[in-house]
Amino acid sequence: MPAAEPRFPDIAGQRGLATHAQLLAAGWSTPQIRHRRSTTWQTAYPRVVAPHRGPLDADTLLVAAALWAGDRAVLTGLLALRQLGLTTPRLHGAYFLVPDTARARRHGDLELIRTTRPVRVGSRSGIVALTPAARAVAEAAARENLADDALEALTISVLQRGMTSPHELELELCHRPHAEVGAARRGLDAFRGGAWSRPEATLRRIWDSRSDLPPLLTNPRLEHATTGQYLGCPDGYLPRLGAAIQVHSRQHHQGIDDRGADRWAGTVEKDADLVAAGVKVLGVTPWTLYRRPGTFLSRVDALVSLGPPTPMPAVRVVPPH
Repeated sequence: MPAAEPRFPDIAGQRGLATHAQLLAAGWSTPQIRHRRSTTWQTAYPRVVAPHRGPLDADTLLVAAALWAGDRAVLTGLLALRQLGLTTPRLHGAYFLVPDTARARRHGDLELIRTTRPVRVGSRSGIVALTPAARAVAEAAARENLADDALEALTISVLQRGMTSPHELELELCHRPHAEVGAARRGLDAFRGGAWSRPEATLRRIWDSRSDLPPLLTNPRLEHATTGQYLGCPDGYLPRLGAAIQVHSRQHHQGIDDRGADRWAGTVEKDADLVAAGVKVLGVTPWTLYRRPGTFLSRVDALVSLGPPTPMPAVRVVPPH
């Protein structure tokens, strides 16, 4: 009579999965494991099994990947940023960093990468260790074949959400050749210049390409000069002309904010507050900035030719903290 099988181990945080080593520690024999794998279990990744043959969701597959990678592996790149809550471009794989004393391995879309630099854990998502966001951005730039515009936008988004600091990201990018991280550096420079998104960074570059244009403030805080009412932070403001430039994009102003209000409606209403205070508002779409910058500059030239209004709008720029 065959020996009774042990129970499949239920290990906290592993979403019902177990490694071969954990099964052996729980009393399973190698022949028993082999038999179950060929009949009622499934192998998520080499030497990582689930005690059923049903579908495995994305969270479970990520745990399986971490179990395959081992205790010293730390997830990095786009998948780490997604676990930190960032919306990322399409994922093409999962990258784990391991110390140079470990063995580099690859299986399908998973890869273990040896590094001589310390592998620091910035946070954890369940049992999955994650690198700090700055390291994840640098590794994504080096390994994930991102288009330059996507990498620039990703970098600005990470900084704008406070997931890392400009200084920390600068230090991380210094470890990479410029050819790999040039777009990330552009995103970093744009953020330091006041841009909160890629369209705003593009606006800044287009503006700076014309030395004859009046000074443009990026994302300044504006208040009504008399009442102190907050009027908003336009994407660009021309103090000499009392005019604002707004990059209108549903992609960057869609959804519901923390107070349950519609972001797009709030954007339009803030423009109305600026107009009521006497500010001219010039709207432009990201598509125009990317594909037809000359069209945008023609409209700017027309605005500049009108000169400053009389009287100037009742607006003051609040100095940044």
